[in-house]
Amino acid sequence: MIHRFAITTSLRYHFDQAGWLLLNLAVTKSHHQRILQESWQNSAGVTIQEQPTPEGTPRFHALSVPAGTLEIKYHVEVERAVQAGDQSWRPPEVPLIDLPPAVTRYLYPSRYCESDKLVRLAAKEFGGIDPGHEKVVGVCNWIHDHLDYLPGSTDEHTSAVDCLTLRAGVCRDFAHLGVALCRALGIPARYGSAYAYGLPSHDLHAFFEVWLGNQWWYYDATRLAPQPGFILVGTGHDAADTPVATMAMGVFCEAMTVDVQRLTPLEIDYSIQPLTFYLNS
Repeated sequence: MIHRFAITTSLRYHFDQAGWLLLNLAVTKSHHQRILQESWQNSAGVTIQEQPTPEGTPRFHALSVPAGTLEIKYHVEVERAVQAGDQSWRPPEVPLIDLPPAVTRYLYPSRYCESDKLVRLAAKEFGGIDPGHEKVVGVCNWIHDHLDYLPGSTDEHTSAVDCLTLRAGVCRDFAHLGVALCRALGIPARYGSAYAYGLPSHDLHAFFEVWLGNQWWYYDATRLAPQPGFILVGTGHDAADTPVATMAMGVFCEAMTVDVQRLTPLEIDYSIQPLTFYLNS
């Protein structure tokens, strides 16, 4: 199924002195996600240059600006091909010896996903669940039931273990914990960021993906937005690989808003279905 969305992202930064920004706001190009039109505007009138990256990976845009206030607007219309998982088929786990080399690296602990510290917890809570999709659903349900979604309870330094201790967090923290628990169970998992149609907040959304049945599949423990409306921005080991912006000292983000509109007629149920999973490339 093809779904079309229009996305507008607006940001305002203050520069104490001349500096630079490296932005990760653009939607990913792939055979599952086609950009129809795209534009950038900024109040300083400077060139925004795209950094060369392989197709299917995060796209970074760089700009150098003078001191003062900078406003940036990114607009894109995109077609997203969404393949809903056949709910009668449960994608299986892949034996570790059969994993592709590019996937194996998502088994290891990372800065915000300390899976090596959660092996005993993961085995105790999820060891008795059938492997594959059912086990990942068990992880999502456990996170949703045991953690409070509480804006302001965490910050950019909070890790999966920190979030588990606090028993609260936001989408970034829920995704980190999902990644860490799946890796602790021997299931390759990676962090994802996306624009999300129907998301209550005006921001990017974080979710996680797992490698089952030789494909990456979306999972989201927050249940805040319908998964068919996810428009991928980037994936990585954790949030350190997909920041909205990397900046020099003396640069401060003062405001950010995101607006996602659906342009195609309603062809499928966009209600939030926590056990539904969707194919990613």
